[in-house]
Amino acid sequence: MMERKQITIEAQPEFSEHIQNQVNSTYNFTNMFMWSGGGITYGVVEGCLVLFFQGEKRPVSVSYPVGSGDRREAVRKLCDYIREEGLTPVFRNLSEEMVEELQGLFPGSFEFIEDRNDADYIYETDKLIHLSGKSLHGKRNHFNYFKKTYAYEYKSLTEADMPECLALYDRWVAEKEDLRWSGGSREATKRLLENFAVLPVRGGGIYMDGELVAFTIGELVSADTVLVHVEFAADYRGLFNVINSEFLSHEWAGIPYANREEDMGLAGLRQAKLAYRPVRLLEKFNAVQVKPL
Repeated sequence: MMERKQITIEAQPEFSEHIQNQVNSTYNFTNMFMWSGGGITYGVVEGCLVLFFQGEKRPVSVSYPVGSGDRREAVRKLCDYIREEGLTPVFRNLSEEMVEELQGLFPGSFEFIEDRNDADYIYETDKLIHLSGKSLHGKRNHFNYFKKTYAYEYKSLTEADMPECLALYDRWVAEKEDLRWSGGSREATKRLLENFAVLPVRGGGIYMDGELVAFTIGELVSADTVLVHVEFAADYRGLFNVINSEFLSHEWAGIPYANREEDMGLAGLRQAKLAYRPVRLLEKFNAVQVKPL
């Protein structure tokens, strides 16, 4: 029987043992810990860490095994496990490098299907800070408007600021029309904020007249990439542009790239993320077994 464990904060060292320098946001402890209330568990198979995805209306599937163990044998055992459930084995959110490795391990055994909704948006940090270039002219106008119109202060956040962050998040959600994702998002954000002090994250906030009006939280996931987990702002023109810029310039200056994660297939969020002109999309693929290994 394959052991599937809950992703608690105590699991952080085990994730760190198997996952290093993973820019793909799926293979990040903080991210999976935040969203584990949605049916994500984990296990160690043949010395590799594996995520299990399952919900009320979602049959079990798995991530690609990562770490220094025997990935070939891990894939075999995971396929056997899923077939025993009466299902076709599916591995989710593989990067291009993982696709190439799996193709090499088991040529012709898997069909690879791109999942556009889960693609990570990768940006040049310097461009997000300065909003330079013709393509970001509109964003720069909003940024300049806010800076000229409002007096504000940027602060690095501490554990003591987290209740105020959650209160701002709740006000932000209350203003949104499309709330089909907000329940899970609130629980994920709450998990992040409540464990801010014991996660490898940094936070930044914008204050106006002593009140928090925007915040964002991220972490370094490789030598050249910061992963931004959340970003929320009150309804002021240019405020999102300012919090993005200030956070990266104060907390991550010198880090070349920022991963602002996926758009979840939400049209408005996709439009907003594309408008910042990502330098690339980190494509993710689902691997479906079509032939015996």
